[in-house]
Amino acid sequence: MTRQPILSVRHLSTCFRTDHGVVTAVDDVSFDLYPGETLGIVGESGCGKTVTSKSIMRLLPEHLSFLKPESEILFEGKNLARVDEGTMRDVRGAKIAMIFQEPMTSLNPVFTVGWQLDEVLRYHTELDRDGRRARAIEMLRLVEIPNADKRMGEYPHQLSGGMRQRVMIAMALCCEPDILIADEPTTALDVTIQAQILQLMESLKTKLDTAIMLITHDLGVVAQVCDRVLVMYAGRAIEEAGIREIFKRPRHPYTKALLDSIPKAGQRRRGERLATIPGIVPSLFELPVGCRFQERCAYREARCDAEEPALVPSDDGRAVRCHFPLNPGDAPQPEIS
Repeated sequence: MTRQPILSVRHLSTCFRTDHGVVTAVDDVSFDLYPGETLGIVGESGCGKTVTSKSIMRLLPEHLSFLKPESEILFEGKNLARVDEGTMRDVRGAKIAMIFQEPMTSLNPVFTVGWQLDEVLRYHTELDRDGRRARAIEMLRLVEIPNADKRMGEYPHQLSGGMRQRVMIAMALCCEPDILIADEPTTALDVTIQAQILQLMESLKTKLDTAIMLITHDLGVVAQVCDRVLVMYAGRAIEEAGIREIFKRPRHPYTKALLDSIPKAGQRRRGERLATIPGIVPSLFELPVGCRFQERCAYREARCDAEEPALVPSDDGRAVRCHFPLNPGDAPQPEIS
């Protein structure tokens, strides 16, 4: 039996109104998310990863942004791109939850951790006061916060960065949502805490069968926890594949360049510079004609300057947006565990 996605995004296009006119930050992006899997969305800063996640959650300011009419965010038989705000409030937190990049700016500094956990439960459940407190303490213990009952009375500034991120995860999971969107949840953490957070998310996914959408620019994190990867560049989806296929046989030159820029222990001679991608992501106001990656691409040809490639699916379940995709043997990568 064919597995059914829990979330289907189709032709998502998010626009912003600016002083210089309307700009499209996410342009015709489509993907599926399946129960119990982790989908990684990767790319450099400015490629549209966070805007994609906030578009799904409908968290962008309506006076500054809008979704194009063809955009569809299909969840439980509804198109979330078109439902009213009351319906979205019922979905947020209870069915689709989000962990934001910087917990100190997401947690309210004037309320205790316990009050903020209680607020989520008060809105989305019918538990009484004692039941909500018990559930909040249970969630803090689930994310491995010691002395959970004591932490309930503390404020965010009294916790370390890792502890605050764990509180954010507890808040996101306290209603056992079907989907968890994690927007670079380990960016501000040291590597030890980062490893603990990733291990925690993986164990919670197994316990609760939660589908996770992980947004990151760190391909090392992707290799550890993701099942599939969607690569974005300048607002477009440019490659999608399973985790092993992406790392062993990247088809898009941008994906290959990202992988080549990862430092590899024991594979660099003394004095040799690390691989980099020349140039920067183009401004959305000045996108080149043709392929958006052309000015940074080592495989650029005349057709790339004149015609933008389409995202073409292949028989093996992959998809790539490139006129001249790399052959499977062009760029072998090391094995991932």
